[in-house]
Amino acid sequence: MDANEILKRYRAGETQFKGANLRNVNLKGADLIGIDLTSADLNSANLMMAYLSRGKLYGANLFSAKLSGANLERADLRNANLSDADLHGATLQGANLSKANMALANLLDANLIGADLRGVNISGACLRGACLRGANMREEKRAYKPANLRGADLRGADLRGVNLSGADLSRADLQGANLTETSLRGANLERAKMGYAILKGCFLTEANLTGVSFLEAVMVGARMERVLLAEADLSGANMRSVLLPDAKLDRAVLTGADLTNANLNRADLTRAIMRNVNLTNAQLIQTHFTKTDLTGANLRLANLSEAELSTANLLDVNLSGATMPDGEVQP
Repeated sequence: MDANEILKRYRAGETQFKGANLRNVNLKGADLIGIDLTSADLNSANLMMAYLSRGKLYGANLFSAKLSGANLERADLRNANLSDADLHGATLQGANLSKANMALANLLDANLIGADLRGVNISGACLRGACLRGANMREEKRAYKPANLRGADLRGADLRGVNLSGADLSRADLQGANLTETSLRGANLERAKMGYAILKGCFLTEANLTGVSFLEAVMVGARMERVLLAEADLSGANMRSVLLPDAKLDRAVLTGADLTNANLNRADLTRAIMRNVNLTNAQLIQTHFTKTDLTGANLRLANLSEAELSTANLLDVNLSGATMPDGEVQP
């Protein structure tokens, strides 16, 4: 079936094109609102600037398709193959992409507000500048596997309020991304890049953040109970009022980080580098500072009850008003 035939039939009122062979078809700018292309073969098709809102593309093959600027608002793209597709600037607001394959797709500046992305594979995709505000990517046992964003380019992406619980974001690039109040509970972000990202009120409980770079990230009020932060770089990060009880921060770098009013009770900071860190009024009960470098740190008014400090480097540390491990309050 060629482009002329499908357009002629669509204009005559026909919308059912299930399983159609449309490989390499050129439908650039075509008005195909509400079309049914369920299981259609659109391999390498040109659908740039096409209107496919409310379209049914369940299980369609859109491998390497050109969809830049296309309108796919509220389209049904469940189980579709969009791997290596070009969706630069496409509108996918409210679209259902659950269990779709979007590996290596180009979603630069795409609109994915409120999209259903449960169980989606976006590994290696470019989502730089994309807006995913309110998108659903949560894991649902026995129904949807965790979203796969391994190695994805999410620089500057808007991920405010997105549910990414259990998602695989290992080695993803999230530099400058906005993750305000995003849920990343139990997510795997090992070796991800999150420098200058905004994580205000972000929910990271039990996440794997091993080796993550949070250089100068804004993490005010983030919930990070029981996280793995071994070898992470948190230099210059704003972590005021962050919750880090029972966190593993061994060999992490926190030079110049602001942890004012933070809760690090029972955290493991073995061999961490915490030079010039601000821990004013921080809760550090039973915290492990084994061979930790606290040179020049500010621990004024901190609570260090039962903390392990015997092997820490406390050169030029400010302990005024701090409660020491033995319960004594410093003058």
